[in-house]
Amino acid sequence: MEQLGVLSRSEASAQGRYSVELKHVSKSYGETEIYSDLHFQLLKGTFVALVGPIGSGKTTMLNMFAGLEKPTSGSILVLGQDITSMPDDALGEFRARTVGLVPQVQTLIPELTVRENVELPLHFARVDREDRQRKVDYVLEKVGIRGEAKRIVSTLSVGEKQMVSFARAMVNDPPILLLDEPTEALDPLMAEVILGLLRGDNLTLGKTIFVTTHDRRVTELARKTLRVKKKIP
Repeated sequence: MEQLGVLSRSEASAQGRYSVELKHVSKSYGETEIYSDLHFQLLKGTFVALVGPIGSGKTTMLNMFAGLEKPTSGSILVLGQDITSMPDDALGEFRARTVGLVPQVQTLIPELTVRENVELPLHFARVDREDRQRKVDYVLEKVGIRGEAKRIVSTLSVGEKQMVSFARAMVNDPPILLLDEPTEALDPLMAEVILGLLRGDNLTLGKTIFVTTHDRRVTELARKTLRVKKKIP
């Protein structure tokens, strides 16, 4: 795989610090090498789209940023903290406070309601009950699904579940949003709503956004587009 481009020193100094930094990162699954000695910096407050063919390692990259997968070697820093050396319980709490994740494969709990699913990251972040209720109400309204709060997730359409995943990712107001093909399951109207929210959060709130995508609308919004050209054998 081609190495992703590293942001320049002038870009780095303009923002002050990184949201995510990879140092000498290698990643393999058995004999299959995904990345080798990768160096990468994601600037605080930027909006980056990662594009490339299916099977080129985009989801692996995003999962390493989130601490869901560990590199085979090297270190990953998120907001200056080395997540590769964190114990699992500390990493879970850190992730709940700092990262909002929208995975490509849904991880919602189907037996719970929309509200209960959205509230889960706040439990992990140890937010008190009153603040949890306020935050959930706010984000459900923001995403436009407050009227679905009491519905059981298993009764939702694929697109509706994706909207719930967005709400869950945003509920704790994390500084970093990681999204894996976020518009793939959405109809055009839902996609425009989400893209508008991402643009607003990036421009007005200074959130760092990293998106894997094949959607031209996403790359047009992003400040920087990175491309991986080789499919992993």
